[in-house]
Amino acid sequence: MNNHIKSFLLLTVISFLLTACSEDFLDREPSGPITAEQLQEASKTNPDISKAMVSGIYSLTFAQGTGGTTGHDDYGQKSIDIATDLMSGDMTLGGKTYTWFSGVYELKDQKMTDLRPSMNWRYYFTIIKAANEVIDGLGGSDAMPEDPTNRAYFGQAKTLRAYAYFYLDNLYQHTYDGNQNKPCVPVYETQLTTEAQPLATVEQVYSLVIKDLEDAVEALEGYERTNKVEINKYVAQGYLAYAYLTTGNYAGAVEAANDVVTNGGFTLMSAGEVIESGFRNVAIPGWIWGVDLTTDNTYALASFWGHMDIFTFSYAGVGDYKGIDRNLWEQIPETDVRKGQFVNMFNDGGLLPVWKFYHEARTPLSDRTWTNDLLYMRVAEMYLIKAEALARDGKDPEGALALWELVKERNPAAENRIKSLRGEDLLNEIYFQTRIELWGEGKSYLAMKRFKATNVRGPNHMDLAGEVIAHDDPRMRFEVPEDEVNNNPFISIGEIAAIPEKSGSATSFSKK
Repeated sequence: MNNHIKSFLLLTVISFLLTACSEDFLDREPSGPITAEQLQEASKTNPDISKAMVSGIYSLTFAQGTGGTTGHDDYGQKSIDIATDLMSGDMTLGGKTYTWFSGVYELKDQKMTDLRPSMNWRYYFTIIKAANEVIDGLGGSDAMPEDPTNRAYFGQAKTLRAYAYFYLDNLYQHTYDGNQNKPCVPVYETQLTTEAQPLATVEQVYSLVIKDLEDAVEALEGYERTNKVEINKYVAQGYLAYAYLTTGNYAGAVEAANDVVTNGGFTLMSAGEVIESGFRNVAIPGWIWGVDLTTDNTYALASFWGHMDIFTFSYAGVGDYKGIDRNLWEQIPETDVRKGQFVNMFNDGGLLPVWKFYHEARTPLSDRTWTNDLLYMRVAEMYLIKAEALARDGKDPEGALALWELVKERNPAAENRIKSLRGEDLLNEIYFQTRIELWGEGKSYLAMKRFKATNVRGPNHMDLAGEVIAHDDPRMRFEVPEDEVNNNPFISIGEIAAIPEKSGSATSFSKK
């Protein structure tokens, strides 16, 4: 954690302390920096401190520059969603006029000296640091606060820490299965010490993720959130379902996903909503976690909508558009409503998502408010997790039926085929449905690793067309950034090197 950027969160909390805490506290600590120990003591008697800190963490998830740069491809979770979808090959980059995301798209921005590994690292470890401060303030990782309000903030902070480590594990190491004992990222469970930590193994990271999420589900039981940016029990269960699925606890994944579907109050997006909603409103009943953007909290052009929607004043609208891989699109049946989400707008094979992510005005470059909302998780993911977990657990008939519950809302003509799938055919179909249902939502890379897939980039990838990318290609994971290696005495270059050195302008590896 040495030398990570300080988030604006701590400054917010300090300001809050100076205005909202008791005179007694101010008298005892009238000046100087606020320490983790002081925050811990103050949080015991003032839940509003934890509330302010957790609110600050949510702001970090969509703020520009959370990766430590001023770039317009650095704005929290959704910028990472775009980057990883591009890496998987399911998303194309239609132009490189402004060069945002071009390095990661070309798989040339993954080495320790490149920018993207540092951006990812800074973002997630900033989340972890802030979450740890909340957890420390409420008694530490092994505590379960008695006060219901504090318990809710404890559960939210635990989920945020687990979310960050879940993504770090996926980004900085290959898939869980077969790599459990390989080094991944350092694990920090407190801010009460500043000591650096060595790289934990993949297994150790997932152990923390699962423990945190199990604690969070318990802590958030009965908590009623006021808006969807707040984490409730079902957000925690959604990530727990992913963690169980990834680590082979298939029964646990089914149970967690089932509870979200059955008791969360979410409704699977209908065939009409898939086309007509624009995926722009956090109030959509199928959304589990998301951000309601307004003119007060938007980051304008440096945002998901500033890169994805041609009807918003955006990079997409002036040529640097994102589209679906043609090979993937051509596999979508004509009877499937999701095929119509993508249109060859510029007659160059781009296949833009103009009927998936779009501003309601539907006039190119017309929206200059950038207030369409941000999606982090929706209930369709739980249907897919349930189907995948059942199939991997040898329960093919149940898995096929679980998959059909999703597909029947998209392609009713596929009923007999879907219900009859078994074995590898069923798993292949689940992977395919995951890719097309969640396209552009940041899930393609995760699924590619989990399914140990190899993708061939289609003809609309321009100069990258035909490139074969396997899930365990060295370029499909990021190296620990150079700053961390230089400042953490427990990390060696040999321990984290993943990508062959370049030779001149070309890389020393060949296509697989």
